[in-house]
Amino acid sequence: MYLNFKMPLYANIQNLIWPIFLIGSLLMLIAYVYQFYDFENIKHHKKGHIEINDNEIIIDYKQRIEYAELIDLKFEMDSYHGKRINRYYRHPVEKKSLGINNSILLKTKVKSYDFNFKLEDKIHFKELQRTVFEVVKSEKLTKIDLKRQIELIPNEMKKFNEYKIFIIKQIVDKKLNCKEGLLLHGYKSDKEALELRNKYCK
Repeated sequence: MYLNFKMPLYANIQNLIWPIFLIGSLLMLIAYVYQFYDFENIKHHKKGHIEINDNEIIIDYKQRIEYAELIDLKFEMDSYHGKRINRYYRHPVEKKSLGINNSILLKTKVKSYDFNFKLEDKIHFKELQRTVFEVVKSEKLTKIDLKRQIELIPNEMKKFNEYKIFIIKQIVDKKLNCKEGLLLHGYKSDKEALELRNKYCK
């Protein structure tokens, strides 16, 4: 409309723009609502079992992979069964997740595994977050770069004091340089950053 005012192409460009704007807005609204009908609308079945504990990962109750064997590990924890998908409104119908939009990638020197897995409920979700944090904190992932390990820690766990203590330990042990470590640790002011530097970066 501004360009048409400066360089007139039509006597009244609003007559051309408004129908396009309204049709586009309607299509966007339909797509926004429809996405919740189609989300996780897939056929799925349980094909195996995976257990993630403090010492190892067990696949199908028999194949055991120790954390020291892993050269790469990735988690995507996005949902659990019953988690509400359309968070900000419940119309036209409340939609809940199947809890299967989660994945894990495991790599050893001889083999790699890539699975989707189901989390049964919010408690299951929280327990897995805690387990992943404990595994990183235990320093058993000896073949994986420390920065990659820290990326595995869920953001919710990074709010806890345990996480800050873990980062400080890495700085003191010279496994993280001071600048990177303090950024990962977090601080509220330059004064706090200076105090941390003077205390732990020697």
